[in-house]
Amino acid sequence: MVACAQSGPSTVAGRSYQSEELACDLPGTEHMRNIGSKLDGYGMCVFTSVEHAARWHGLEQFRGFRDWCAERYPGGGDPDKLDQLLAAYCKAKGIVCPPYIQYEGPDVRPILELCDKTGRMACITYGQSPRYIGPRSPTGTIAHMTNCPKFSGQLAVCLDNNFPGEASYEWMPLAEMERRIKHPRAKNGWVFVWLAPSPPPVPRK
Repeated sequence: MVACAQSGPSTVAGRSYQSEELACDLPGTEHMRNIGSKLDGYGMCVFTSVEHAARWHGLEQFRGFRDWCAERYPGGGDPDKLDQLLAAYCKAKGIVCPPYIQYEGPDVRPILELCDKTGRMACITYGQSPRYIGPRSPTGTIAHMTNCPKFSGQLAVCLDNNFPGEASYEWMPLAEMERRIKHPRAKNGWVFVWLAPSPPPVPRK
């Protein structure tokens, strides 16, 4: 277990930890690693996270969404840009955009609890983690977007597209996840959620 200088502890583990399991158990074969835009090299974490969630919800028409964006647009994102790129992608592909919601505000807990209860994989901003402690960031702060495949019981989980894989989930107390969703210099968190139904459980050996 490791801790940030300005934040609390977290543990990197697999699909279960301390007798708790993921609510959205996306198979590791569907995990994507973050890439840079081909236009400016800046990260595509927002669009990687959105495609992660789309894969979980069986929205196969969005397989390739991240790479499509990386070919045509600079990296980085915010709610308005995401609205624009979702609309542009759907227009280019001749499809109707599935319903989704975005939330920006200080109280992310209710929406994350509802996502967990209904089996939806939230996309969340992520402002701090011990994984990012280094010369550039002594406190582990980062401007990033990831997925939250669990927010219930005692623990929440981050699926970080910079560290994909079924052995690389980051587990932490619920309150710690709430803190990390907000960058230390920001008052609000940002959550994106597809409103498509959750899939049936994936059979596991």
